[in-house]
Amino acid sequence: MQYNITLKILIFSLLFLIFSCRTNKVPENSHLFTGNTYKYLDAKGKPYADELDNYVKQKPNKKIFFYVPLKLWLYDLSNAKFDSVYKDYYLVDKEQRSLKLLDSLYLKYNLDSYVGKSRWLDRFIYSKGEPPVLVDSAMANSSAKNLNQYFINRGWRKSQVIDTILTSGKKATVQYNIKLGEPMIIDTIIYDVSEEINANIYNGYLRFKNRVNPKKLKKNYTKEEILQNFYQKLSLLKKGDRLDAYLMGDEITQLDNQFKNMGYFGFNDLKDEVIFYVDTANSINHVPVTLSIKKSPYTLPSPTSASGDSLQGSNDSISKDRAKAVFKKFKYEKINVTLLNNQTDDNKESIVDSSYFINKKKFIRFENGKKVKSYIEDTVAFIINKSDGRYRDRVLADMLAIGMGKTYRLNAETETRRNIYKVNNFNLLGFNTSPEKGSDSTLISNIILMPMNKYSYEIGLEAFTSSVANFGITPNLTFTAKNLFRGAENLNVTFGGSLGNIESKKNNNRLFNASEFNTQVSLSFPRFLAPFGLRDKMPKSWGPSSAISVGYNAQFNIGLDKRSYNAGFLYNFSPTRSTNHQISLWNLQYTQFLNPDNYYNIYTTDWAGVNGMREIYFTVNPSMREEYESGKITNEQLQHIIANDPNFRTEVEQKAPQYWDQYNLLESRRYRFTQNILISSFQYSFTYDQRLKYFPPKHPFYLRAQMELAGNMLSIFNKSFKDFETSNNKVVKEIFGVPYSQFVKFDFDLRKYWNLSSKKSIDAHFFMGIGLPYGNSFSMPFDRSYSVGGPNDIRAWRAFGFGPGASKLSGKNGYELIAIDNFKLLTSVEYRFPLPSNGFFGALFVDAGNIWGINNDSPYKFKFDSFYKELGIGGGWGIRWDISNFIIRFDFAYKFYNPQRDLGDRWYFKHINILQPQFNFAIGYPF
Repeated sequence: MQYNITLKILIFSLLFLIFSCRTNKVPENSHLFTGNTYKYLDAKGKPYADELDNYVKQKPNKKIFFYVPLKLWLYDLSNAKFDSVYKDYYLVDKEQRSLKLLDSLYLKYNLDSYVGKSRWLDRFIYSKGEPPVLVDSAMANSSAKNLNQYFINRGWRKSQVIDTILTSGKKATVQYNIKLGEPMIIDTIIYDVSEEINANIYNGYLRFKNRVNPKKLKKNYTKEEILQNFYQKLSLLKKGDRLDAYLMGDEITQLDNQFKNMGYFGFNDLKDEVIFYVDTANSINHVPVTLSIKKSPYTLPSPTSASGDSLQGSNDSISKDRAKAVFKKFKYEKINVTLLNNQTDDNKESIVDSSYFINKKKFIRFENGKKVKSYIEDTVAFIINKSDGRYRDRVLADMLAIGMGKTYRLNAETETRRNIYKVNNFNLLGFNTSPEKGSDSTLISNIILMPMNKYSYEIGLEAFTSSVANFGITPNLTFTAKNLFRGAENLNVTFGGSLGNIESKKNNNRLFNASEFNTQVSLSFPRFLAPFGLRDKMPKSWGPSSAISVGYNAQFNIGLDKRSYNAGFLYNFSPTRSTNHQISLWNLQYTQFLNPDNYYNIYTTDWAGVNGMREIYFTVNPSMREEYESGKITNEQLQHIIANDPNFRTEVEQKAPQYWDQYNLLESRRYRFTQNILISSFQYSFTYDQRLKYFPPKHPFYLRAQMELAGNMLSIFNKSFKDFETSNNKVVKEIFGVPYSQFVKFDFDLRKYWNLSSKKSIDAHFFMGIGLPYGNSFSMPFDRSYSVGGPNDIRAWRAFGFGPGASKLSGKNGYELIAIDNFKLLTSVEYRFPLPSNGFFGALFVDAGNIWGINNDSPYKFKFDSFYKELGIGGGWGIRWDISNFIIRFDFAYKFYNPQRDLGDRWYFKHINILQPQFNFAIGYPF
């Protein structure tokens, strides 16, 4: 087997070399261009290496699978003497191509003997091919100039880039020799800003100071300190940094956004109000930089809105006091929301013109250190509702993060767009904001909406394979009904399931021996469903929503089979673009196992461990064997007797403690897998993703924290509940014959992305999760327990592949080992980089982690002084295919350190077979 694989690799390599060396159609005295290389001639590193290709004009022939120029090979395979014929033939429109045209071209190029011959195969190969790209010295010289200017813009004074063509036979590469020169360093940064902007910033600080509790103010700042702190906080440029024109451009963009969010509509739209000046009079290496923010006396209002939509009548909004040329803040004078009627072509009918008022809002602020209450009744917008009562006016007003009389804020318009898309009831046909005619400080905003179709459906079908399933298919159907109660509520009904084939102890001769059916019904509301006026207290810019859901799931697979029922009520809102809160006030789940007695027939490895302990017990108590084999004692009773025999336990723990730990672990697993359970919980999750910011930092991070509390409300009624004896002989409280779960669970997920360049990064992931059963539970439910392994975890092991701790329990097949427990640590580091073929990226990664118990009686309890010896460590390489931000991922992983092996033999390098990795296929990045 090994010999055959090696032979195939050698044959493929030989064919690759043969074809890649073909240059039959490269003209005499010309060279096939194979690529660009970059050589730095000084020791300043290799900055922006992956960006340089963007400034080089000539590109080699396209490749597939990273290195194979398939189209060039096809072109090279076609007969060269027909190239002129085929070239002219394919220049003609497809409808005009014919054998008659081909014959005329044969005659034109003195190929009379081929008249009447189609040569369709040779033509087909030619048409799918690509002519060789020939090295062009003029393009190389022009590219060198582009690169030279690029490095100068990056702040390298007197940089030099010289192109050199390197030939080898009929092939050539272009090498660009780069000398960076000396960097230009920012010596000082001076802020020269219009006085009206500085006054507004300082007055804003004074208003803030007057509103907050004086005890929270640590210091009284001067006006100069306030302004300096404001601009420095915004600035991407720092004293001592290299003078980078690209970074200056980013800073101008950030300043544009900042001032547009302060009310300055159209700020710097003509790119003449924010300018950097560099003074090189005294020094070329250390230069002072001045940031000028001034209003040009000749600046006209921008002809486009901040949202990019065309404006009408912008010339009418020229400032009357043009000579002063000052920056002014804008407010919304009028907001028109027009809802068209998609039921009729005549949208001029049924116009209802009305204004909509929100309820009185109470505000609490500080004035001179004292709390002051105030109320405001505000007009949000003018609603032009042509939907014939299909939608209430308030639905349209609730989507607006902007409002009449409010100061213009660019992000508020972005939030309004987000709310419209999130409601999923309207198509946004227009969103135009422009200065009011004859005014230099008021705006009119026009929003035009069209209702979507009330009913829609989606059909999906996926195929899958895994370490457990040989293959499977998952069909699903989703039906959506929009605007159920005239308030933009959406009803979603999903029917789905799967049919698959798994290695099973039963029905192994059937093509589909595993199946699943599920249905989920959810009703979403674009607002908070809450009493006591909480709905109006939630800012509309947060995009609040609520949802009620119920669902059912049935699985028929390896013999246990189960049914699950769920219901929930949750809130969702996003105070900022990068933060999200989700609160599940009520989350109910009931799981019922249909064949719990079949557990040991399926998990035969577990049965071997349990039966081994029984044999030891029968050796000590032979009379018990007779009672068991005669049927006087059941399996459940025997397990209870063994677990509660203190003398036997003491003896086993003294002679072979690992056997007793293993027995307890197996029994704990059996209980989690077979016990019907009821979960009633409260969940809260918080997500913060710096990558979603309008201006994300260079090295962003992601944080997700989640908490779940289960069973606390039910425990209040414990005295009225009946006692219930579980399958492992514990007594708990039950509801309708089912024990309810009581636990607290915390998950902490942190990710950091170090972007080395635009396409290269080092990314790290850390996860910690803990589940603490208490009260009515002595173990976590299976669905809330932790496991390791799989494509998004420790990739060198399959899902549920090892643990807990240094447990050596394992099975031949995936479904014979389901390792779960209550505490998990996971960390991963991945280096991502581009591959030669467009759209493909590579990765090198290392994963480490495990699961443990946390109770004192846990067989494999987490211990600070030894947990690192039980971490499973694996690594490998991967390929990612990026199709318009849809990532298809292939990972090939190997075990480095295996805690399942004996302590002195856990490093696994000597056992690695490079041709037998753990293969993982997934959609999206692992983190």
